[in-house]
Parts: sequence; C-alpha cells; structure tokens
Amino acid sequence: MGSQRKRKPETPRRRPVSPAPAARRSAPSLGTSSRPLARRRHGVLKEIRTLQKTTHLLLRKNPLCRLVSSREPPANPCAASFAAEAFLVHLFEDAYLLSLHAGRVTLFPKNVQLARRIRGIQEGLG
Repeated sequence: MGSQRKRKPETPRRRPVSPAPAARRSAPSLGTSSRPLARRRHGVLKEIRTLQKTTHLLLRKNPLCRLVSSREPPANPCAASFAAEAFLVHLFEDAYLLSLHAGRVTLFPKNVQLARRIRGIQEGLG
C-alpha cells in the first residue's frame, strides 16, 4: 500500500438537453403583449421585384425638364428623361459588375468612377 497512483481528473459531463425555446422564455411583464414584435424582413426584396416589373421611368419629369429647358429649348423633354435614365441604369449595371469582379456585393463610389473611366467620353450610353 505504499504508492498510490493518481487518477485522471474526471472529464466534465455533458449538460442535460435544454428545454424548448418557448419554455425558456420568462413570463411577459405587465402592459406588454405576449406576441413578439413582427420584423420587416422582405421589404427591400419586394421593392426590387416591383421595380423590375414596372416600365415607368423612375426619374421625376419636372426637375429634369427644368434642367433641360435652362440649357436649351427641348424638342421632346420625354426623350431627355428616357435617355438620362438609360444612361444611369447602364452606368450602375457596369459599376455593379465591377464590384462583383472585385469580390464584393456592395457598390462603392470607386466602382462608379471606374465604370465611367473605362466607358470613356465617346461611349455615353455604351
């Protein structure tokens, strides 16, 4: 009985399975409803889908007509708004492709600047 061996320390036991999430919640305090607050999840996606389905122009006509008429008398202000929107849509498409090429999803101002630089002055609408 002279030398006694040291035993390994016991490994920690697994915790018992926690109760269901509904049972874990504490009772609601006075003055509040028992329902959790609704989160707005798909608002942006819904807006994108509706804008992709529509065919109307997104730029307002009055400010654009004032801008065009201050420079020169317009032959057709509707054509100017259509061309301006087509230019912006194409510019943002190119800039988004550049951000995807860089491995990002977020569009940065440097993407728009690079898209304008690559496109050049001659290729306004591309």
